[in-house]
Amino acid sequence: MKKQSFKKQLNHLLAVTVLTTSFLSGITLATSPAVSAATVSTSKIKLNEKDAVKKFHKQFKNVKIDEIQLETKGNKFVYEISGADNQKEYSADIDAKSGKVTNTKSEALENGEQKTNLDLDKAISRKQANKIAEKAAKKGQGQSWTLENDNGTPVWDVEVVNGQKSTEVKVNAQNKKVISVEADD
Repeated sequence: MKKQSFKKQLNHLLAVTVLTTSFLSGITLATSPAVSAATVSTSKIKLNEKDAVKKFHKQFKNVKIDEIQLETKGNKFVYEISGADNQKEYSADIDAKSGKVTNTKSEALENGEQKTNLDLDKAISRKQANKIAEKAAKKGQGQSWTLENDNGTPVWDVEVVNGQKSTEVKVNAQNKKVISVEADD
C-alpha cells in the first residue's frame, strides 16, 4: 500500500469516526475547524479573497460586498461571499482551490434592511490577518476566516486551531491591531 493512499484512508477513517461519534452523541462536529484541520491543509487555498471577489462579481455585477468567509466544507476550503444592491442580497460559494463557483443565491432585502459594504482596498489580506492571529494565539494554525464590518470598521475574525483547542482572534483589518483573543477550552 502506498503511503499517500494509506494517509488518505487514515484521514477518511478519522473523519468517519468523528462524524459517527458526533452523530451518536448528538453533537455536530462536521464543520468544526478542529476536525477539518486533520483532513484539510491550508496549502489547498490557491485563490486569495480579492480573486474570489472577482469571481463573485462575474456572477453578480455592481453588487457591494458585505462579508467574506473562508472555511472548510467537506474536504476543501470554500469562500462564501455575500453582498447586496438596493433591492437584493446575494451570496456565492467559490472553491478556494479551483475558483469554481459552486452555489449562488439571491433574495429580496427586507424593508429598511441596510448592508454595510467592505472596502477591500483598505483592508489587509487574509494572509496578513492570519499571521497576526496565529502570533496572538501563540499556537496553532488559522482554519477559518471572516471579514466583515464591525461598527463601520473592517474586522478579520480568525479561528486558530491547535489540536482540539480553538482560539478566536479578531484583527482590525485597517490598522492591523488585535481587538480580542478568546480561547475555547
